[in-house]
Amino acid sequence: MVAPILPFSSYQAAEVTSVNSSGLKASTQIFTGRSGACDHLIIRSVVFLLFVLLAASAFGQSGRRGSKSPPVSAPTPEAKPEEKPVRSDQPRVSLLVGANRGDVFVGVPLYLYDVVLQSCTARLKDSSGVNVEVVTKEMTRSDAGTRAKAAKEGYVIWLNLRGEDQMGSYGGNLRAVFIEYMVFEAETGKIKTQGTSYQGNYRQGGVVMEPGPGGGNNSIIENRMRIAAEDAAVRILKALHIASASDIPPH
Repeated sequence: MVAPILPFSSYQAAEVTSVNSSGLKASTQIFTGRSGACDHLIIRSVVFLLFVLLAASAFGQSGRRGSKSPPVSAPTPEAKPEEKPVRSDQPRVSLLVGANRGDVFVGVPLYLYDVVLQSCTARLKDSSGVNVEVVTKEMTRSDAGTRAKAAKEGYVIWLNLRGEDQMGSYGGNLRAVFIEYMVFEAETGKIKTQGTSYQGNYRQGGVVMEPGPGGGNNSIIENRMRIAAEDAAVRILKALHIASASDIPPH
């Protein structure tokens, strides 16, 4: 930093006398700054310089503090469930499914047979280990046994709707209708497994709960029969050791 130029009034004049070689005297006036004013100006300059340095340092530190931002943690990706690959070379079991829709003595409405047949086959197809073929026409128990004996492999599934009375009729009470199923072996025609599935059927602790009173609305009956048909399909797959509960997607 350059020291400021003092005004003329701030200087003192001093006379210096010298003798040259000829013996003549020569006098010279030299102007010097006043020592008190000079010292005062130096101190002020040093204080001002320190103030500037301190201010610049403080500004730089505050700027660095402001520029810092808290670290942002990267979101942890959710672990996706591992999908089990389906082996293309794994043999599939052939299943032929039909329903006994022509039993006039029972008197169950035909649309319930359609609901049961469609729901059961759809649930069977959820398993990757089967090939399902549907018989849309009437298939009696005798027809199912005959088809099984003629088949070279797989099974024939026969679905039947019954009521709770001794004759198997439902007596106009749709809540009493349940599903009866039989599975016949190919070539031999023997029954591999059989069972029943009721409306509102569920299993808890090995106990099968049967339908309770109420619920005569047709849409409610259809939904109950649909659930009962899906339950029958799952039980058939387990009985044939085609799939376990973990291999069948839940509904």
